[in-house]
Amino acid sequence: MPNNPQDYPISADAYVNFDGVNIKDAIRQRLNETGIFTDQNYEGSNLSHFNEILAYTFSMLLFYLNKQSNEGLFTEAQLYENINKIVKQLDYKPIGHQSATLSFEATAANLTSGLYTIPRYSYMEVGGIRYSFNEDITFAKTTDNSSESLADMSREKLLFQGRFIENNIVTATGNDNEIIFLTVDDAIKVDHFNIDVYVKDVNTGKWSEWEQTTSLYINRANEYKYESRYNENRRYELKFGNNINGRRLNAGDQVAIYYLETQGSNGEVGANTLDGKQLIFYKSTRLNSITTDLNTKGSNIDFNPKTTLSFTNNCVSSFASDPEDGESIKKNAPGIFRSQFRVVTSGDYETFIKTNFSSLIKDVKVANNSEYLNGYLRYFTDLGLTDSNLESRALFNQVSFSDSCNFNNVYLFVVPKTIGNSLSYVNPSQKELIIDTIREEKVLTSETIIMDPVYISFDIALGDNISTEISDRDNSVILIKKSSSSRRTDDSIRDDVATIISNYFSRKNLTLGQTVDLNQLAADVLSVDGVQKASTYRTDTKSTVEGLRFISWNPAYGNVSLENVVTNITLEDFQFPYLAEDIDFTSKIIIESTNTKFEGVEY
Repeated sequence: MPNNPQDYPISADAYVNFDGVNIKDAIRQRLNETGIFTDQNYEGSNLSHFNEILAYTFSMLLFYLNKQSNEGLFTEAQLYENINKIVKQLDYKPIGHQSATLSFEATAANLTSGLYTIPRYSYMEVGGIRYSFNEDITFAKTTDNSSESLADMSREKLLFQGRFIENNIVTATGNDNEIIFLTVDDAIKVDHFNIDVYVKDVNTGKWSEWEQTTSLYINRANEYKYESRYNENRRYELKFGNNINGRRLNAGDQVAIYYLETQGSNGEVGANTLDGKQLIFYKSTRLNSITTDLNTKGSNIDFNPKTTLSFTNNCVSSFASDPEDGESIKKNAPGIFRSQFRVVTSGDYETFIKTNFSSLIKDVKVANNSEYLNGYLRYFTDLGLTDSNLESRALFNQVSFSDSCNFNNVYLFVVPKTIGNSLSYVNPSQKELIIDTIREEKVLTSETIIMDPVYISFDIALGDNISTEISDRDNSVILIKKSSSSRRTDDSIRDDVATIISNYFSRKNLTLGQTVDLNQLAADVLSVDGVQKASTYRTDTKSTVEGLRFISWNPAYGNVSLENVVTNITLEDFQFPYLAEDIDFTSKIIIESTNTKFEGVEY
């Protein structure tokens, strides 16, 4: 009987073949070689069962070892919890829920001239949906009692969907880099960008407001700063300083946290929903004490907002967003790490905006002066404009958000988050917010100008042999040949095809400068159960071509910008696609079956 371990040599790569079955066979073989035991050869015996338990345990250990080995690598990790932990080493902070936002126009009446302040967290109810201010709003009334538009407030401020919740007081322990957790129910969605922290100093008995920072590492010892991180458990952890990087909490300090609880996509609203809604002041004994210590009441707050202020909104709200998933974190974390929280390169600008304004912005592209002149303005010149600088959207943004200098600028083409697929632009208040924030972070002296994208409309259309006109879309439909064996109704097939096209052109799925791939779209349509063939059909000329045919155009310039799209088209970085908003696509889908024939179609 062999007693030396060398009698059982194992090659260096033998671990590759290890699994439960091989381990079980190896144990049985070793027991047979001893000549002492025999039950291992009989299935169902006690020794055989014991052998199976050992083999199963070993197999499970190998599985978890292999899984953890992969999850320990940034490029291989798949589990959200592990990805979240890994990027913590890069000081990357994943983004949680983001509420819808709403721009507004405000009017004041029945007030004497002077300065007035709307207290922070004041709100309006819109059919059970609350929209709140996240800060004190000060406005000036220049006339006595007459109605007056509050243009500056309307242009610079936003409403955020949700209600502010006053969290329970937490008493600090006074440790360096103390972490306080914001613990809420799993069903509660906390807006990532609206968590406010106030600290009552145990020594002075006064409240102070602490500001969120991207990293305590860049702050001085006496600064009232904290970091907020959406961790692997989908909870917010608030990290304070150590009197070297950021101020440390004293033992016994009281920490008050206010957060915005959002309804997510259920809180999105349309235009004119604020009409007739009354502003309500947020009331809290603790918050009154806090604002008194902060001395934020330098202007008049003793007025009745219900009888003096009126609001309306001409635009729909932005759409809410869910927390970052693992793939998004893996995509964005390297960019943040490379930028080191600076705003210098084009990539830095894009990463900064997508990270800090993801609740407002759907997509962004950055252009320097050369790219702006040779790309954006040249596009309008090629359309036939004699002076492209006077194009309405370009002129509006240049005059409103820049000085007269037309060089040394950084141009940001920004698509807002708005519900639906309608043509819309980032409103002035959102632009002001983005520009002011970038101004505090950027290193270069360049001027930042936020530009509106060029929207490119798409619709199904089949032209004649001579030319293509926008009017061709009125007579063009998608002809679906139904499988003879399919038992699905025509309506169900039509709805599925319309949903695929609508989802493909959904604002949430589109990006600036993307390639619109009709081959892929046609393949998706053909994958619908019951669809045998998809064609584009002219109802007037009875002509047909296999596959999908679209036209694209700039709705502001019509036929001048018209293009046929046969297979795919790649847009410029400043162009954003959308499905023509004046059509019901379901009505443009015709189902052809064995009982329905169309003239001009080969059978």
